[in-house]
Amino acid sequence: MNSKRNKIFIILKISCIFLLPILLQSFSFHRNNNRKIQKIVISRQENTQHIQQAQYITNDAVENLLFSAKNAEEYTLQEIKINALEKMLAANPMVEHADIYLTIDGVLKIVIKQREPIARMVRGGQFYYMDIQGKRMPLSDASSARVPLVRGVEEPMWEDAHIILKHIYMDHFLRENIVELSVNKGKFFARLRGANFSVCLGKSDDINLKFNNLKAFYKKAAKDNFLDRYTEVNLQYYNQVVCTHAHTVVEEGNQ
Repeated sequence: MNSKRNKIFIILKISCIFLLPILLQSFSFHRNNNRKIQKIVISRQENTQHIQQAQYITNDAVENLLFSAKNAEEYTLQEIKINALEKMLAANPMVEHADIYLTIDGVLKIVIKQREPIARMVRGGQFYYMDIQGKRMPLSDASSARVPLVRGVEEPMWEDAHIILKHIYMDHFLRENIVELSVNKGKFFARLRGANFSVCLGKSDDINLKFNNLKAFYKKAAKDNFLDRYTEVNLQYYNQVVCTHAHTVVEEGNQ
């Protein structure tokens, strides 16, 4: 009889050893899932050039988008569906990518990579951005990007425009000084900040060489106070800078 009781006791003891942690874990999990969100922390991933970006979608807009039914702090942890929230945020036209996760202390962290506008396009009275991937991007109601204004780009020249504009965006000097790009008779023309002349780029071929020549010319002309002497600087001829003087005298030079 005692032997039988001992066996039962041993079985119960072993069962408790295995079951108790499971029960405690289940209780802890249930209790944790019913906790409220403590707070939301929203941050933004750096862009390609590590430029301080404006908020094209504000933190308030993010919270309103993700938690429209009630305040975020009223949600329990088990109500938060991470994948669904990430898809909802990534579908916003200002957002390229989003990562959302919960910390063990109940903080909901949202990391947003905004789309990067590289130009403000105008066509048929409509304005929109071109982003760094060469895609159309709507203007933001929250902020405006400091990018060149682009006129006259039709669909067949979109890819050429993207090549030129991305090159401008990736170069500090060009990004700071080129304020406008336009198309006339199939050729691209640029305007620089503080200069009265236009710059004929031609097509997008050899654009790196053309812009290197432009930078060399601009720095030398600015140093010698010659910037106001020209009406056009033509870069479309291979490895040449052809300058048109205000009095129609043409000067040519290899850079």
